[in-house]
Amino acid sequence: MGIAVLVALLAAGGGAAFYFMHGHAGSAEAAEPAPPPKPTFVKVDPMTVNLAGDSRVLYIGLSLNVASQDTADTLTAHMPEVRNRMLITLSDQSADKLTTAEGKRAIAKTLRDTLRKPYTKGGKPVAINDVLFTDFIVQ
Repeated sequence: MGIAVLVALLAAGGGAAFYFMHGHAGSAEAAEPAPPPKPTFVKVDPMTVNLAGDSRVLYIGLSLNVASQDTADTLTAHMPEVRNRMLITLSDQSADKLTTAEGKRAIAKTLRDTLRKPYTKGGKPVAINDVLFTDFIVQ
């Protein structure tokens, strides 16, 4: 009976060693999350836009948080169109709407949706995560 207990203990110890050395330890290392990727931003130079309805203007500068360097390169290559889309979108806005926090959030979403549209015929939408204002002055 003593030999049977000894054999059982050795088998259990060997099985545990095998499990931790080959199965469990490897999966613990693989389960470690990869660090999040560094954010990629595209700076859009500030611009001044006439606002709708009165003689007020908006001075705006922003950065676009994008999904990848490829997206940043696409936007940089099409920067004149990016700025044109922004100018047309912003010139339809009223000063009263843009001076509130809710208005700023709404125009950020509108700009994001406008700038996501493809820049080439038959192209894919551009992966823009967020519009971040760096300058925002209504006069």
